[in-house]
Amino acid sequence: MLLGVVMSSCSARSERSAESKPLGTVFTAGKQPYCLALADFNRDGKVDIAVGNNGSANLTMLLGDGRGGFSEASGSPFPAGNSPNDIAAGDVNGDHNLDLAIANHDTRYVTVLLGNGRGQFSPAPNSPITVTSKPHPHGIDLGDFNGDHNLDFVVDDWGNNRITVVLGDGKGSFASPGSSFSVGQMPYQRVRVADVNNDGRDDVVTTNTEGGDASVLLGDGKGGFAPASGSPVQANLRPFGVAIGDVNADGRRDLAVVNFSGQGTDKSKDAITILLGNGDGTFKPAPGSPFKSGGSPVSVAIGDVNGDGVMDVAVANMTGNSVSVLLGGKDGMRPAPRSPLPVGNDPEFIALGDLNGDGKADIVVAETEGNVIRVIISN
Repeated sequence: MLLGVVMSSCSARSERSAESKPLGTVFTAGKQPYCLALADFNRDGKVDIAVGNNGSANLTMLLGDGRGGFSEASGSPFPAGNSPNDIAAGDVNGDHNLDLAIANHDTRYVTVLLGNGRGQFSPAPNSPITVTSKPHPHGIDLGDFNGDHNLDFVVDDWGNNRITVVLGDGKGSFASPGSSFSVGQMPYQRVRVADVNNDGRDDVVTTNTEGGDASVLLGDGKGGFAPASGSPVQANLRPFGVAIGDVNADGRRDLAVVNFSGQGTDKSKDAITILLGNGDGTFKPAPGSPFKSGGSPVSVAIGDVNGDGVMDVAVANMTGNSVSVLLGGKDGMRPAPRSPLPVGNDPEFIALGDLNGDGKADIVVAETEGNVIRVIISN
């Protein structure tokens, strides 16, 4: 068995069989939890969960006990702006405590919350920050884009087929409106940051839903970006989100993309596309890609769920009420035993992290319909 779990009594729907019960254990969040960030927010060496609640416009902070259990931090939930849609964690004001940057749907701003190192958060001095996203931002990530050792953020601007980079001053403030760079057609939902060409500079990857591809922008370390050779790279039908990590243990970062066919369309086209990195910012399809997913895959994460030293891929299937797991390996990807795993209703976001200190990544899912976070412990 890949995953050892505690059974839950939540109800099921869609492709789940009547006999199949959701796995894992659940923790209460706010209304319509939609996005997650996993990190040690109270500096006790244990992984915690920040939950953006789309329906209640706030952030639930769940502090981990290092054994897979969680309790809500004092003062939680914290105001997080309208409809939190994506979260990035990092130290934006140089106090060595983790802070949060949140993309707010149905607005043109980003909320920045400063952490105190004990699991509490308060708005940064100029938060919320106006961004040039038409009609509103969906995805956000942090990186040092101009080499000043201060964290900056990037958001999608899907109505203009661009991304926007906003530079930070290292004190919690950001120089809005920032600079924009062209990408493919409709960079919807997720934008992610990593060094994909091994030059020590942060690069940006976004999935372009209408273009059927992913844009790879290489950073110059001075705040500028240029498309990598071959960008945008083909990523199959309606790429909806992306995660970055080394899934074949060759020391190069790869891309895992979810292909969401859309409501009322052919669900056989729901899939997981794996693009292997060449180490220079270019990518090629992995053997066997695209791989089958559950119904309506909407979020993807990368981590080592089976402890073999190679990164794996986990996907939240929204209408499938399930999580698909692909095991990484030097010889290629393969579905994990028992995949897809049954979870609760409407899983919208997935994250991976070692919640109990055993060296294996565990699964965390935000279930929008049930107002809960589900935790599945790997064994």
